[in-house]
Amino acid sequence: MILIRAGGMPSVQVNAAEGRRERKKREVRERISDAARQLFLERGFDATTVEQIARSADVAQATFFNYFPSKSAVLGEMTGEVFERIEELVNEQLARPASAQDRIRRFADAVATEIEQTRGLARDVVLELMRISAPRDGGFPYVARVRDPFAAMLREGQLQGDVRADLDPTFLADMVIGTLNVSITNWLNDPGFPLERWLRQAAAFMGEAIQPKAADKQAAEGSIVASAAAAGPRAGR
Repeated sequence: MILIRAGGMPSVQVNAAEGRRERKKREVRERISDAARQLFLERGFDATTVEQIARSADVAQATFFNYFPSKSAVLGEMTGEVFERIEELVNEQLARPASAQDRIRRFADAVATEIEQTRGLARDVVLELMRISAPRDGGFPYVARVRDPFAAMLREGQLQGDVRADLDPTFLADMVIGTLNVSITNWLNDPGFPLERWLRQAAAFMGEAIQPKAADKQAAEGSIVASAAAAGPRAGR
């Protein structure tokens, strides 16, 4: 849930009334950010210097410091993209018509695929995100962004009969997110951890864990039959 795009900063919607000076400042800031992102991807955050970022952006070091107090500040700016991308993935994957199990698998697969493309930078950004945005209880700041959408998706799955109905959907959402997040935690502690494989395995495991029990299936089938029977006489009138 931790995704940084390799292609540069998202496009900025520019105010039509933006003056030449403001436009130039914005463009220089974006150029510095893009240069830093590329260097972080190629060399890693720790191995990249402000001098290298400034040279790549074709600005003086003094100019760099006019926009950012440190290279950590550039990295910190990227953390906002994490929240935006998480919401995009939730909307893209969880909103598609499919079983809850398929939606969870697709979500985990999308996260794993994007992390594979920007692995080193993604980890650096998440660590920075934890440093500057983590709540006081030590939790993960992005969890709150996905809890409600996951709960809504699981509630829908219960109504459709493909998610167990004996547990509250919010509890199930916490279990699904928590299981996926264990993989993230292990990866943050060990950069060599096989995150992508574990995310996909965790999604498959939780897909099985939320399967409806036999009694739930029988109740769902009985409800469908009863609804069809009740609709039959009315349909014939």
